[in-house]
Amino acid sequence: MTKITNLEDFKTITSKITSFSHAYLFNVNSLETAYPYIKDFAKSIILQDEEETSFIYEDISYKIDHDEFDDLYVVNPETIGINNEEINKLMSYMETKSLRENGRRVYIIYGFERLSTVISNKILKFLEEPQEGIYGILLTENFEKILPTIVSRCQIMNFSFPEKEDDIEKINVMKDFLKELITKKKIMIAYENDYFGDLFTNRIEYYNCFEILERIISESLNNKYNKETNENYVLSTLLDYSTITLINILNITNKLKCLIKGNINLNLLLDRYIIEIIEELELCKK
Repeated sequence: MTKITNLEDFKTITSKITSFSHAYLFNVNSLETAYPYIKDFAKSIILQDEEETSFIYEDISYKIDHDEFDDLYVVNPETIGINNEEINKLMSYMETKSLRENGRRVYIIYGFERLSTVISNKILKFLEEPQEGIYGILLTENFEKILPTIVSRCQIMNFSFPEKEDDIEKINVMKDFLKELITKKKIMIAYENDYFGDLFTNRIEYYNCFEILERIISESLNNKYNKETNENYVLSTLLDYSTITLINILNITNKLKCLIKGNINLNLLLDRYIIEIIEELELCKK
């Protein structure tokens, strides 16, 4: 694999592509850390004929960065169940041309190896007869699990991306959030945006925040029983609760994390999280 240390390195390598293929298969070491790079690659496909200083370029670039651009479609089997309805939406997307003149549409399938053989074969049919102006980007951490027929119809890109480290500021914000939730309970619903408003502005950021919450709870649980931990994540306030309570809180966090990339309203999801955690904490007192 080509080792990448930052986005500029990645841009330098991919900028040498002068003619984009209709489908790419990125074989990567980490889906989570690769995704921002892959989205930037999708942006380069969509904007290849636009001047970087133009209003159109800046507008589209902003929308892509904030997951608001209609000509970029992302499917994540880890957080969205890939059923017939979802795959039909994807197929419809791939068969629909951009509304922009000479525009390009890009679909990204994140964790392609998680798709069933039936659904992989449906996508294979499209790869065999690609539509003009439609580009596919498939991501995998398990290249050997991809059907050979899929591999043969894609341009293979092998990259090793830097391992992701959570921002210390975000860890501390989430630790403060949990601490306040545990101590003040119901009042937290009124102040939840004080914690989430600035740092977590879209679904990917919310997903990341719930992963941090999971890590805090898990590391605190390990610390409680003197297992090896990363002290950056340990929240002492959690150590007063039983193992069962911490496991239940961890399960609640994981369950709601998996709903984030669906259509659920993020504020409602956060309210639900707070309520379910409060209920669990109240239950452990009985």
